[in-house]
Amino acid sequence: MNHPNRKVMQQAIDIMKENKVVAAVIVKGDEVIATGFNSVREDIDPTHHAEIKAIVNATKKLGIHRLEGCWIYNTFEQCPMCASACIWARMEGIVYGANMKDVNEKYTQRVLVPCEEIIKHGTRN
Repeated sequence: MNHPNRKVMQQAIDIMKENKVVAAVIVKGDEVIATGFNSVREDIDPTHHAEIKAIVNATKKLGIHRLEGCWIYNTFEQCPMCASACIWARMEGIVYGANMKDVNEKYTQRVLVPCEEIIKHGTRN
């Protein structure tokens, strides 16, 4: 599978539309291995972002803590916590739709550090 991939991003958008929150999809090779969507308010947990939930689901499915060779697709640019989690998981790549400049009242950012900045300072070793 080539990245970015429109079909995978569309799947993330479909999950977002169904749940009315930010959504994430993780792929490895040609297979979708995990999905997630924000449930911060429902779960009363500030860490329950789409990416974190998708990473947890992917690591459980694969039985490993490193997601090497995996790509994450997200409907919104990763916050510093989620971008860092992708780096710690050693993901191959990150694809996102809307970015921090597209923030509105529903999707506010508390820490205005762009995902690209986090990735620039992270390592994959």
